[in-house]
Amino acid sequence: MKLFLFLLLLFINLLFGYFQYAKSHAAAEADKQIALLEINPDKVKLIKDGTRPPRLQCLEWGSFSGDDLARATAALAKLSLGDKLAQRDSDPGYWVYIPPLKTKADADKKAEELKARGVNDFYIVQDAGPWQYAVSLGIFKTEDAATNYLAQLRKKNVRSAVSGPRGAKSGTFVIRDAGQDIVAQLTALKTDFPNARLKAAACVADAPPAAAKSD
Repeated sequence: MKLFLFLLLLFINLLFGYFQYAKSHAAAEADKQIALLEINPDKVKLIKDGTRPPRLQCLEWGSFSGDDLARATAALAKLSLGDKLAQRDSDPGYWVYIPPLKTKADADKKAEELKARGVNDFYIVQDAGPWQYAVSLGIFKTEDAATNYLAQLRKKNVRSAVSGPRGAKSGTFVIRDAGQDIVAQLTALKTDFPNARLKAAACVADAPPAAAKSD
């Protein structure tokens, strides 16, 4: 009888212990699930904040320089694009050079003079045209850089060199939110501007309004 009571009490204690363990384990799991639920709103927020809006598409038409730039500006003015139209200019850069000499022999002679003065970084323009037999001494992104290099050449007694733009500035037009009518009108202008290219591109947020360029 005593053995039976002992076993019964042991069973009751074990059963009580199991229920206590199960209860604590369930509570821990519940706390864990609550913690996950509390994190989920933050996760949703992060995904929402990280979503980027689609990049707007624009049309680019160009590039133009000289008289073509003026003609293209006038042609676009007739389309009344307003603030949909912007213009992006590109700087051709600057170079330091000796103006074109009369003959190749003269250019070769000038090259020997430059070497004698310690100037070895140059080349003679060979292509036919207004710059044939000019001597290029360096190409630079800014006018200040070209001017500084010209001052260094002066110290080497190179007196015939000058600095200036490599060519005329060019401009490209950017049209935002162009409908089919605008696309058709720009396509029709191809005959007047055969070298200009019309293409889709990402919109440039900092392109200045084209109207401001006409002042």
